Amino acid sequence: MNKKLIAILLTIITIINIIAAILLFTDIQLLEMPETTIKVEIIEINPNEAVIQAKIEMDNPNAFEVIAKNLEIVTLTPNGSKVVKMLLEGGTIPANGNKTFESYAYTRFDNNSPKLLTTKLTGQIGIKIGFIQKTIPLAINVITSLEEIIKKLSAPSLKMKVEFGELTQKGLNLTGVIEAYNPNSFDIIIGNISGNVTTDTGKNVGYLKIEGGILGSQKSMELKSNGAILLEALNYKAIIINVSGRVGARIAGINETLPISIEAEIKVPDINKLLSPDTPTDIIIKGDYKFTLRGLMDDITLEINNPNKIDLEARNITVTFFYLNNGEKTFLVETILGEGIIKAQSKKDFKGQCIVPYSKVFPTVGGRLLPDEMLITVRANLTIPGLNPAIWIGVTGCQDFRFFS
Repeated sequence: MNKKLIAILLTIITIINIIAAILLFTDIQLLEMPETTIKVEIIEINPNEAVIQAKIEMDNPNAFEVIAKNLEIVTLTPNGSKVVKMLLEGGTIPANGNKTFESYAYTRFDNNSPKLLTTKLTGQIGIKIGFIQKTIPLAINVITSLEEIIKKLSAPSLKMKVEFGELTQKGLNLTGVIEAYNPNSFDIIIGNISGNVTTDTGKNVGYLKIEGGILGSQKSMELKSNGAILLEALNYKAIIINVSGRVGARIAGINETLPISIEAEIKVPDINKLLSPDTPTDIIIKGDYKFTLRGLMDDITLEINNPNKIDLEARNITVTFFYLNNGEKTFLVETILGEGIIKAQSKKDFKGQCIVPYSKVFPTVGGRLLPDEMLITVRANLTIPGLNPAIWIGVTGCQDFRFFS
């Protein structure tokens, strides 16, 4: 009896397995592979390593559950070197549903900077009926451009502040500070870089040198700079400073460079702000009067003291004579003195001569033979040799003629 029962049970189990196998075979033939999306991203990077996140999103188009198991991601360089290997825990994908499998790994490139990475996904996809399951192999390749990832890394942001320094015979010194901020998760090495100074017409008129340093991750630092511009740059209203170059970075074990650039337009200062602010440019007018047959002759000497460390040029020196009677000014005569260079931190005399006819010296105004005073005004343009902008300077002196009465 027992033997008959056991035989019946074995027969029933065999029939069930045969039916299940037939159904399973039929379902496997009808199985649509899940739509699979693989995302392999570098979500964090530092000088020593990179954190890679792998996401596998599977959409099951079938009317029955699908099993994903033994999922493995291997990322290789073009020469076959293994960068990272990740095992993902599988699971069941519901009918007409989706599921995401996720994993993380740390890697470094060890001075090998591949432009492309190939990611391989392997595993099994199948179905399960009762205690019986059937799977088919899964193999997907994805190519990732590491070059594009590196291009997305942020170059440091720069802010530039430049001031004009000492004025010398060679040019005008520049000093300044460049504030740099590193938004990345790795340090940036900034070497000594330089910039060009140009006019608005593109003419090169100077340079700027910037001291480098190590710019920490997500930190700011000030980079000191110095340079100079030619004196001819002062003929323009503004100059343009352009700094560009590349900085180095250690990224996940490989050495890379990032571009940096900054441009600033700076207004050129007036000459009177550049010349010595502490010591004045003294001007002295001297007159030596003589009575001649032609009239009152005045030998004029204009003395200009240059306290600056740069030569100056006096142009358009004009001496004008007036006489004053009861506060009223009357023009007499005007003369031009020669132009010339006043050497740095020295004095120079400019000489000329003027004759005032006696008819103007003795106007007999108000019953007087001579005017109350003789007024002498000197006007000149003071500038730096080779420049167009100039400072208009002047001095006035009075000569009392009452000693003749």
